[in-house]
Amino acid sequence: MKSPPEDLTDPEAERAAKRLSSISGGKVLDIATGDGTFIQTLMKSLKDYESFVGIDISEENIEPAREKLKEEPVEILEMNAESLEFEKEHFDSVCISYSLHHMVRLNEVLAEMNRVLKPGGHFIVTESYCDGDQTEAQRTGILSHHWDAEVDSLRGVPHGKTLKRDEIKDALGNLGLADIEIFDSTQSINCLLCNRWSECSDPMNEEGIEKAIKGIERNLGNLEELEEPETRSRLMKEGEELKKSIRKTGTSPACNLFLIGTK
Repeated sequence: MKSPPEDLTDPEAERAAKRLSSISGGKVLDIATGDGTFIQTLMKSLKDYESFVGIDISEENIEPAREKLKEEPVEILEMNAESLEFEKEHFDSVCISYSLHHMVRLNEVLAEMNRVLKPGGHFIVTESYCDGDQTEAQRTGILSHHWDAEVDSLRGVPHGKTLKRDEIKDALGNLGLADIEIFDSTQSINCLLCNRWSECSDPMNEEGIEKAIKGIERNLGNLEELEEPETRSRLMKEGEELKKSIRKTGTSPACNLFLIGTK
C-alpha cells in the first residue's frame, strides 16, 4: 500500500503509530467495535497480538465486523460495555476508538475496561475533540456532528457531542493509570494505513462532501419522528444551513487525541 507523502502526514500520528508498533497486544478487547475498523488498524499496527474480542451494544452494529473479520482470530460479541461479561484481569490490552461520546455512563465503561485489564496491560484510547486550533472545514465537521448527536439523542439513540480535549484527558486520568502517553494529532493512525489519503486530505473532495450531505439528509428524514414541532423546525433549519456550510467550506475530521496508559 502506498504511503502518504511526508507533507501530508502529521508527525504526532506517526509517533503514535511507532509507539503501537512496540506493543505486544496479547489478548485484546475492543469496546464499541462497530464495523471492526479499529481492530483492523491494530492488527496492522501492533508489534504482535494473540487474539481480539470486539463488543458492541447491538447485533445490528457488529454484523459488518463479523463478516469483515470472519477469517481472523477475532470474536465479535453483543454486550453492554457498562457490565462486561469477563473475569477480572482477563485481557492484556483494552481499547476504545472514537466512541467515548456514545457512552451514556462513560466512567462506568472505563472502570469496567480497567477491571478486565491485567496489571501492566495497555489501555488504548483514541477520540476526536472539539476545541483548540481547528480549520474551518474541521469546525464545520464538528458542528455537523453536534447536530447529528442532538437529533439522535432526541430519538433515543445514545450519541453525545464531540468532547473537549481536557474532558478526554480527565476521563483517563481518573483511572489511576501509569505513564499515560498523549499524542495530539490532526490525523488518525488509520489515515497512515489508508490508500485513499489523497482524497481524505482534501476537505473539498467531492465524494467526501456528498457523503457528509447525505448524512445530514438522512437525519433530516429522521426528524419526522420528533413530536415537538418547534424543535423539529429548528433542527430542520440548522440541518439545511449545515448543508450550505459543507458545500462552501468542505468538511474534515476534527483533531484527535491518541492515549496509551499502563495499568
